[in-house]
Amino acid sequence: MAAGLFLAGVLNLNASGPAPGSLDALRKAAASGDSKAEYALAKRYADGVGVRRDDAMAVEYLRKSAAQGYAPAETGLGSCYAHGHGVPLHLAEAVKWYRKAAAQGDALAEYSVGVAYANGGGAPMDMNVALKWWRMAAEKGRMEAENALGQFYYHGKFPGDTADINYTLASQWLLKAAHQGSLPAMATLGYMYQYGVGGPPDWLQALKWNRLAAERGDAGAQDDLGQMYENGNAGLPHDNVQAYKWFLLSSRQGNKDGQHDIMEYQMHHILPPSEIAKAQTLADQFRPLPAPATGDDSKTAEH
Repeated sequence: MAAGLFLAGVLNLNASGPAPGSLDALRKAAASGDSKAEYALAKRYADGVGVRRDDAMAVEYLRKSAAQGYAPAETGLGSCYAHGHGVPLHLAEAVKWYRKAAAQGDALAEYSVGVAYANGGGAPMDMNVALKWWRMAAEKGRMEAENALGQFYYHGKFPGDTADINYTLASQWLLKAAHQGSLPAMATLGYMYQYGVGGPPDWLQALKWNRLAAERGDAGAQDDLGQMYENGNAGLPHDNVQAYKWFLLSSRQGNKDGQHDIMEYQMHHILPPSEIAKAQTLADQFRPLPAPATGDDSKTAEH
């Protein structure tokens, strides 16, 4: 991702839009030390709104605002250090700024501190501490934290761990995140409903969440939706062209299940060449729907 696009995304997550008034008025307010005006100018330079996009100027104003203790700017500056955009990559520095914002109750910062502990990036690896921060953020409705908790209760603390798996809690948190637009939460829910993880299969719910995730480009959900077309689940017509289309889209992203399903179709000649061509055309025409603007929803769906 280009640095400018990253900065724009980070800054758009925090606070309301730029302070009202002209660019000159914003600059005058920022020059007098108004932290919100400084943050608003950082957003303007990151987005290229009314000014030429300039990452260096965006970070400069972001740093000025954060130095005054404005929580959204502290979170934004932490994100820049965490990803090395506009500043050198420095995970410990990122956590320092996240902590400052989290101390003021900034939910995205709380989630980000949790990520640092979960990954051991800029903080000691400690899932119990990570969970504490994620719960704080999730209880404030932060989508990424809701998804992180749901994925934790779905997968456990580490591969092979079953002690922490709780499918009831997983579905509760994943539903909260999915309703806010979390793509990995949608995909995991689709899989759970389709294959009866934590309860009996629910084909209609599986179709709902698989379709929402597949149309937004999730490779696992695309393969699962293809399976539903192949088998005619949830009242879908048995449609091998649609199935092949979704398998192909999944496989193009490197999904092994999608690649396996494409191989099965080719080995067993399930579709004639004309129907394969039709499915390929549909796949070529596919454009993923945009996902809502969010933070770093880093806890991805893994079936």
